[in-house]
Amino acid sequence: MKNKTFVLAGLFALLFASAASAHAQTSRTDLSMRTALYFTGAKADKIDTAKDKYVVKDGTMEINKSHGTGCDADGCAYNIGFIAFSSGNTSGELSTYGLFQVENGSLVGNTVFFAAGEVTKEGVLPVKLKMGMNKVTFTIDPYQKTAESDEENNSFTVNFKVTSATISVPGRKIPKTVKP
Repeated sequence: MKNKTFVLAGLFALLFASAASAHAQTSRTDLSMRTALYFTGAKADKIDTAKDKYVVKDGTMEINKSHGTGCDADGCAYNIGFIAFSSGNTSGELSTYGLFQVENGSLVGNTVFFAAGEVTKEGVLPVKLKMGMNKVTFTIDPYQKTAESDEENNSFTVNFKVTSATISVPGRKIPKTVKP
């Protein structure tokens, strides 16, 4: 009888540990993002998802040199926005990093802070682009400081083609979006 009790207690402990492990994995934090980058024009603080032009993963957006917020011999700065998500365990505060990397060009990033319970965060950063085609990769948690359930959904790439030609639409000048 004593052995049966130990066996049953051991099985119960194993079952409890397995259930606790499964719960911990399903509630583990995961960082990801909307796979689109937003051209915000002169706005450096917020994305207007109803009006700001955007380019999706692997797509190309054409923007004019004159849409830059400032230019020098190395290129022009453009306010580019991202929307990041935190899922799983969101009960505590989370601080990570968002990074834009331009192939053969600049790096620009900043801290992305999620308050307890906050699941969406957006940011706008001035990304320097040169004339012609620019391959831009956005990565959330690029240095893998946050333990996540899925490390494979933390980055994506788009293209920005900077031209000197003006694309006109009656009443305003806007960037042209080309879908993949």
